[in-house]
Amino acid sequence: MMQYILKRVLWMGPLLVGISLISFLIMHLAPGDITTTEASFNPKTSQESIQKLRKLYHLDEPVIVQYGYWLKRMVKLDFGNSFASHQRPVFWQTKDAQGNITKGMIQQAMPITLMINVLSMALIFSVALPLGVISALTHHRASDRAITIFVFIGFAMPGFWLALMLMYWLGVLHNLLPISGLHSLDAERMGLIAWTLDAGKHLLIPVFISALGGLAGISLFVKNGMLDVLHQDYITTARAKGLPENTVIYRHALRNAWLPLITLLGLSIPGLIGGSVIAESLFAIPGMGKLFYDAVLMRDFPVIMGILTIGSALTLVGNLLADIAYAWADPRVRRGVAG
Repeated sequence: MMQYILKRVLWMGPLLVGISLISFLIMHLAPGDITTTEASFNPKTSQESIQKLRKLYHLDEPVIVQYGYWLKRMVKLDFGNSFASHQRPVFWQTKDAQGNITKGMIQQAMPITLMINVLSMALIFSVALPLGVISALTHHRASDRAITIFVFIGFAMPGFWLALMLMYWLGVLHNLLPISGLHSLDAERMGLIAWTLDAGKHLLIPVFISALGGLAGISLFVKNGMLDVLHQDYITTARAKGLPENTVIYRHALRNAWLPLITLLGLSIPGLIGGSVIAESLFAIPGMGKLFYDAVLMRDFPVIMGILTIGSALTLVGNLLADIAYAWADPRVRRGVAG
């Protein structure tokens, strides 16, 4: 098992370099660059200043040379500075000669996105697991049909449309919840409890919007997994032995129905950092999703590549953790890996 894990870890380095190279090349296939954006904001920008910008950012050199510059910094976890006018570091804070610290853009946005998506995942699994189990146990009954209708509505509902409707109904029409930012304007003067409640009110709608699609999907996966497991011979044998129904359902059936979800959990790790572009953009939340969206609009290549690289690394880590968890949960897989 340890040999398998070590081999996978060693392969992650070349895979990450290959993914970053493909991302870098695809990104440069898009027309225009940061100088195009600068010129569109200021029509009086001269051709000479555009050429100076291109030389400053090495955009006048071949793409593979630009990638070499970027890769050399990336090995040191230095993703460079943003192309935007503030020139902030992309990943982590830096200190200038005077001792002033400038926080990195990803460093500042990542905790916000992590908080939103961890809350979203907690909501998804606390609701989706019971719904999936109930739907499987009451298959073809009224409760199963009601849950199925809810699941399909969740799949079909456009997240941006629902977010706008909730913003109008709860925020504008009834003034029940705030619809912008993470805190109220006077949050700095609040005590700890009031500050926490204020943040919770700001996060209610964004967390719900982020969780809706995943909630529908996970409940459907749990239902289908339970239906497959409940018809297995060992479940019939467990019931024939006189085991309590709760033991049969939650100890034997649900544990095996969990196996397909392990892969989904591993692949959901990048989403913790990638964030929800829709929720963060609509609600003006300065997280990773909004940062990536703004960087794409600005053609801010260092920020885009920083977020893509972190997302790729987390995808590889998520796959590795999913495989390890699968081997832990299923002895057959563990024996196959060890062999």
